[in-house]
Amino acid sequence: MKNYLFYLFLLLTFSCSSTKEKFLNPEEESPDVYKVLFDNEDVKVLEVIFAPGQSDNMHDHHPMTIHVIKGGKVQGTLPDGTVSEREIPDGFTGHQAKGVRHQMKNIGNNEMKILLIEEKKTRPKTKVNENFLHPESTSPDIYEILLENEHVKVMMVTFEAGEGDQMHDHNPMTFHVIQGGKAKVTMPDGTVNEREIPSGFTGYNPEGQRHQVTNIGNSQVRILLVEHS
Repeated sequence: MKNYLFYLFLLLTFSCSSTKEKFLNPEEESPDVYKVLFDNEDVKVLEVIFAPGQSDNMHDHHPMTIHVIKGGKVQGTLPDGTVSEREIPDGFTGHQAKGVRHQMKNIGNNEMKILLIEEKKTRPKTKVNENFLHPESTSPDIYEILLENEHVKVMMVTFEAGEGDQMHDHNPMTFHVIQGGKAKVTMPDGTVNEREIPSGFTGYNPEGQRHQVTNIGNSQVRILLVEHS
């Protein structure tokens, strides 16, 4: 029931506003709140930081996935003047399948930090592959599903130092490195690549991939993955 009520709040707060007006990009309307981490023709990833009491300006979003790093209490206002308030917990993950126009305010006492992954255009549905190796099945101790529906699968990926997963597949995906480190990636043909992955690194793979990953650094690595169905 609690989850249902929270999604109802999201539906009301992030309700679709059908309009032919100019699209109001949040990073342009409120550059002190919204920072673009990645942007191409398919997706846009935004880091959103609200200080206590801070508001943004009315703006639009494409269909989007929401991951809350630091939660708090927010007030949302729709173009028709409808106002909603809600506590959003740390770690909350949600998905809004339609675009939205709204204005938000942090009415709590703590800084809020949110990641938004927007899908800028509709993509063809990924074809079902019977041989697809789901990472949460091959390495369930590393891949935690935060949200899964017909549009996206959101996973928190956690590698302890020296830990590796099993060979697995990904659908087209957007990723954000929460805590970086050094990784070794092995492809099915045996090709091996090693690289430092900095915290905050954000990217997009439109094709999907099969690979195996090992954390060869000395600290934990955490990555947020959003697979697009």
